[in-house]
Amino acid sequence: MEYSSQEFGRKALLRFREKVTKKISQLQNYPLSCSPEPLLSKYPIQFRSCVIQKPIKMVYHFVEESDTLYIDNFWDMRRNPDALKGDI
Repeated sequence: MEYSSQEFGRKALLRFREKVTKKISQLQNYPLSCSPEPLLSKYPIQFRSCVIQKPIKMVYHFVEESDTLYIDNFWDMRRNPDALKGDI
């Protein structure tokens, strides 16, 4: 967040944070509503992702047993797709 604030400005950071908060609220009610992340399909955990605002998507996984949603990464889709595997 600090990097984003310095790089893009406080207003942009606040708009991004608002979008993230809205998406998390949606996922609290419907945690499986986003698509599985195809770049991470080989992992034993089913990662899902959703675009927050282009080019950033949020990668997460949901554990049904504990009813817990974990945010694993905010991914810049302009990066090499193979790098996502190394970030998780």
